[in-house]
Amino acid sequence: MSSVAVAQARVAQARAVLARAEERTSTTRWVRRPTTPTALDPASAARVLPVARTLAGLLPSGALDRGSTVVVGGSTALVLALLAEASRSGSWIGLVGLPRVGVLAAHQLGLDLDRVVLVPAPGPDGPTVVAALLDGVDVVVVGEAALTDADRRRLSARARERGAVLLSTTFWPGAHVVLTVEASHWDGLGRGNGRLRDRRLTVRGGGRGSAAQGWRTEVTLSAGPAAHRVGAPAAQVRLLRSEGRRAG
Repeated sequence: MSSVAVAQARVAQARAVLARAEERTSTTRWVRRPTTPTALDPASAARVLPVARTLAGLLPSGALDRGSTVVVGGSTALVLALLAEASRSGSWIGLVGLPRVGVLAAHQLGLDLDRVVLVPAPGPDGPTVVAALLDGVDVVVVGEAALTDADRRRLSARARERGAVLLSTTFWPGAHVVLTVEASHWDGLGRGNGRLRDRRLTVRGGGRGSAAQGWRTEVTLSAGPAAHRVGAPAAQVRLLRSEGRRAG
């Protein structure tokens, strides 16, 4: 099957998922329906989803590995920034149980809103909604959802089988990579004047496999329109301390 046919099949699946989510959760007016996708480069899309070059240092492989489970805790802005490059490259992003995510903020951090699916309140059918989205989109972000540990294990297995990325904003047993924001500081304000310009985050990384030994990193996210301009240095990473030797 060609990459175009695969993309069309995935968007058809995503549309079906949304129809079921609307029926179960009564969130029709909150759900952004997907349109026709742009085909991805099949060679790279088969293995990883890209992240911005300036954020690649946060991840052991420098990208979001398909089939992996990732936790990003403490900063919705960092979650959105990590997804921006994949979104711009044609990947579909599902956001489940994140009612406070701002569409403007997502756009400013670089997400293509035509490829973002929002299910803010999945209700008691959270496991079913997340599982169905894993069948139809490239990345599913899970926030506030009624999931047991058994549900989480099954969803990680499903992501692995489907080649999707499962990204949680809360604890998730067995996650491959765990990024935790330990501190946050805004730059740009002077003494009673100026604008908030950059947000500096101190991030602790860990997980399993090549991420097991951990590291600490400083990330700078830019606010406002410059953050999502093509070629703009929207974020940059500076390694503060490695808690062990990182593979890759």
